[in-house]
Amino acid sequence: MTRRGFLRRAAALPLVWLLPLSPAFAAAAGSAVLKPVAPRSVPAGADRRLAQLLAPHKGRPVLINFWATWCEPCREEMPALARLATRWQARGLTVLTVAVADNDKRVADFLWETLPEKQTLPVLHDREQTISRAWGARVLPTTVVLDRRHRVVLRGQGAIDWDAPAIEQQLKKIIN
Repeated sequence: MTRRGFLRRAAALPLVWLLPLSPAFAAAAGSAVLKPVAPRSVPAGADRRLAQLLAPHKGRPVLINFWATWCEPCREEMPALARLATRWQARGLTVLTVAVADNDKRVADFLWETLPEKQTLPVLHDREQTISRAWGARVLPTTVVLDRRHRVVLRGQGAIDWDAPAIEQQLKKIIN
């Protein structure tokens, strides 16, 4: 390879690294997916507040979404997550959210402005990030799905298209 060819290729390399960060690439790549994980118990260091929030849903599958108002993908994902909660409530799936390192009023205002009228999603505030750390939510949004025995069975990082048929199929397996 000539020196000029090498320099031309080397100059193009940084663009390849930036490509995954561009909105066009993200749209073309599709949204994040839920990945099956070997069933495991709720993290031992999990916050007592989350355990209390989970207690009334014993015997039911639960989806927990870690998010923040300052996280743009989280904001974009929230309306679809709310629709999912409405669609799946009658089938026994509970959707809970954990607002990570966020302001209570900002969270309340965002949900009031974003969600359809009369719809709410339970929110647990994790200002100190103790819950998100215990659950390994280092990237926002992060979602974990618990089976009926409240074992983690699915995990996703990044915004998920909660209206996608593939997600519906994954959740059906957990519900049944």
